[in-house]
This record gives sequence, C-alpha cells and structure tokens, in this order.
Amino acid sequence: MTRHLSAAHLSLRQLRAFVAVAHAQSMTRAAAQLHLTPSALSMLVRGLEEELGLRLFERTTRKLILTAAGRDFLPSAEQVFGVLESGLQALAVHHPNETPPLRVASSPLLASGLLPRVIASLRAESPSMRIQLHDVPVPDLPTRVREGHVDLAIGTATRDAADLKAIPLYADPLMLVCAPDHPLARRAQVSWQELLDEPLVLLQRDSGLRTLVDDTLAKWSRRAHIAQEVTHVATALALVAEGEGIAPLPSYAISRAQAHLGISAGVAAIALVEPVVTRQIVAWIAPGAQSHPAQEAFLAQFRKMAGKP
Repeated sequence: MTRHLSAAHLSLRQLRAFVAVAHAQSMTRAAAQLHLTPSALSMLVRGLEEELGLRLFERTTRKLILTAAGRDFLPSAEQVFGVLESGLQALAVHHPNETPPLRVASSPLLASGLLPRVIASLRAESPSMRIQLHDVPVPDLPTRVREGHVDLAIGTATRDAADLKAIPLYADPLMLVCAPDHPLARRAQVSWQELLDEPLVLLQRDSGLRTLVDDTLAKWSRRAHIAQEVTHVATALALVAEGEGIAPLPSYAISRAQAHLGISAGVAAIALVEPVVTRQIVAWIAPGAQSHPAQEAFLAQFRKMAGKP
C-alpha cells in the first residue's frame, strides 16, 4: 500500500534548510549560508524528516549525503522555490505600485497599548502604509518569525530566540509595585533582596519577564514567597492594588496597564536597585531578511514613542 504524505505541515524554512544542506553536504557550511546556527539548522532538517517519516541524509565521516529518499525529494523541493520566485516576479510586474503590508507580531500588552499609537501615527504621516498587527502569546513570537508568518516580532529579549536577528528597541527598567499603604510605598528605592520577605505577584513562568525576575532572585539562596502567578500585567496590578502582594514589573507596562484600569492612585511604583534590572525590548527578524522602508519607519517610530504614557 502506498503511504500518504501531506505537505500541510511543511514550512518553507524546512525546505530551504534541506536544499541548502543537500548542496553544501555540510551542516556547518549550510548554516553559514543561511545565517543560522548549526543547531537551529539541524532542528529544521530533523523536523522535516519527522514530518515525512523518512531519513533524508546519511552522515559519513566527512560529509552529509542524501539518502535515496532525499535524492528523490530534492528536485521537488528545488521546484518549490523556482515556482515561488516566478510568482513573486509576476507580482512585481503586474502590481508594481502595490506594496505588501508589514506584518508585525507582539505580546497582547504591547498590541493593546503602544503599537496602535505607533501604527496610527505612521498612517497619519504615510496614508498608503499598511501594517498588519498580530497579538499572540509571548512564547509564540519567535516561532511566528521563524515560520514566515510575520516580518518581525517585538518582545522581551530571550535566549530562546538566539537563531533570530534581534534589533534593540528600548530598555525598560523593572520597578516594584505595591499598595499605597504598604510600608515599602514610602521608600525611594527597594533592593531585590528585600522582595524575599514579601508575598509576590508574578507572571507565569512561560513569559520573558518571569525569566528575568527568576534569574535575578536566584542570586540569593532563600526562596521567594509567590502568592499569585498570573498571565496579564493588568491582573497583577489589580491584585497588588487590593493588597494581595507586591510585584516587580516593567515601568512601561505599569503606566499602560494603569491607564487602561484607571487605578493610577491605587498602586505605588518604587525604583528597584541592587541590581538595577532592565527588560530589553527587541524586534526579531529572520537572519538574512532584507529590510524595507516600512520596517525602518515602524522601528524608528516605536523607539520614538516607547516609554511615553
């Protein structure tokens, strides 16, 4: 019986990785050509083999060579890129004045706060500019770029996106948020070590912010007292306002969430020191991806407006 294979779950990045390795016969050389790390490239090839249920390469002592299945599949994979290139050229010829939208992914907090203002200001300056905003869970941001669903994604710098190009945008200092009648509210600054004596309201462990907080608190042997773990900054602020704990949060996230909740008088924000910790906001793009005017204008406007209430 003939096996049925489906292309539904194959990605262009997997196919491009396969073709590059097939021609280079080396994971290291192919990775350099695609501006990827060898481990990232290996994951793409392995994912393709798992989807197909077939081994595409055999490793010898000196190089990678195609299996019989790999030799059969290579012409079809190469043809995909030939057809795609022909289609793109046809679009350029028949629709020369139509610019594709800039596809931007971000966390729900940025998507509901800063980014609509960035997009609106850009549209006011350039009415023909088109930007598609995708609000997605934080852990999915790098994946959207890797799979080509968006042109760029904006989020907190993380080790999990080391295979992507990260463009620094904004350094957002972390601050302590507590109820106005909390003893710490009268302080000008609070050290991180002092947080270990308090019930903490933290974001879930799959967020970049939580990783940053956990790494900072790990400097001390005592374990933190976690009172609540939540998904959204707005929820954390609401719990803090009711006296259910204190929270280390980014300054920009605090100001935006306060504006949405209308609880500006319900919490106090104090500088966190020893150490001063900043959340690095970056834009991720695929390695080797070509920039274009809309992307440059978007990033410049983001930098201009970041941190403003």
